[in-house]
Amino acid sequence: MMIASNERGFSLLELMMAVFLTVGLMGAIFALTNQNQQVFVTESSVTEMNQNMRTVVDLLTRDVQSAGMGMPRVNGSFPAIFYKDGANGNPDEILILNGDPFAPFTEISEQTESAGSAVFQCDIPAGLQITGNGDNQQMGYLDQDGNLRPIYQSFQTAPRYYICYDDANSNTNNAMLLALTDDGQVVGGNRLQLIHNPTNALNAPGIFGSPLDTGEPDYANSRLALLGSLIGYRLNRVTNELERSDDLIAWYPVAQGITDFQIEYRVISRENPIGIVSSAPADRRNIRAVTFTISAKTLDFNPGDKGYRQAIQRFETSPRNFNLLRNNNLSANTEETWDID
Repeated sequence: MMIASNERGFSLLELMMAVFLTVGLMGAIFALTNQNQQVFVTESSVTEMNQNMRTVVDLLTRDVQSAGMGMPRVNGSFPAIFYKDGANGNPDEILILNGDPFAPFTEISEQTESAGSAVFQCDIPAGLQITGNGDNQQMGYLDQDGNLRPIYQSFQTAPRYYICYDDANSNTNNAMLLALTDDGQVVGGNRLQLIHNPTNALNAPGIFGSPLDTGEPDYANSRLALLGSLIGYRLNRVTNELERSDDLIAWYPVAQGITDFQIEYRVISRENPIGIVSSAPADRRNIRAVTFTISAKTLDFNPGDKGYRQAIQRFETSPRNFNLLRNNNLSANTEETWDID
């Protein structure tokens, strides 16, 4: 006996509706996933761009604030910021000089030439430790950890550069880098004699391309300090990388995705204590603040892409050492401490 069954399968219409619903649901899921992935990539690129900007701000702030450190003058410190104005919208460049803040500096009273060498007659600086006599003299100073470090040795013995710069009594603000060809000697009981080859002396601002103060110092009104750092910044427009150098020879990237690098300087005077902002100041000695405008873009996207983003960071920082009459507080930068014309 056959038993009739009322069970039946899905109709073609029902199957088609199920397929369409499944495909639509999967499409919606994939679209949402793709959107989330796009947001994740975009936000990651923006985070990386912001991190690059923070790196640039931190480095430039630190370097500008320390400009002129270890290069004291009668009033304040040597104006150790040199610039190269890109002009017409091209990126700017900046050079910052520093001396070793723990090493002694000496005042040059006379320069003479003998057999192709330049001989400095200098004061014996405070803090200089001298042992031995005659050709066996050894000179040194105590670093921040209290360790004795050699100084005034020939470049062949100790490959260190020195910076000779104009004191405040001079009408110029020039600086030269030089290497000693002989060990320093105390002569006459109270004079420090230093010898170098003038043909090998370097004018760092001139090499850098600065338009100002690229001559020789007024040696009769100059000081000599142990070079601490020689810092340059420039923008590589091919790679969109901000580059930094410690010697103006080797340049290395410190931030990616940088599309523009503009610098302005606030210069003050007694007639205008608020200051004049210029990208090419005629007097570096009266620089009181440096303003940077940095443009950046996301690395993973091109203009026109949905995730493409741009950012502009503008900030101002002040060199803490320039021409301050009373600089016991490194952050002091008020009218009472200015030494200006």
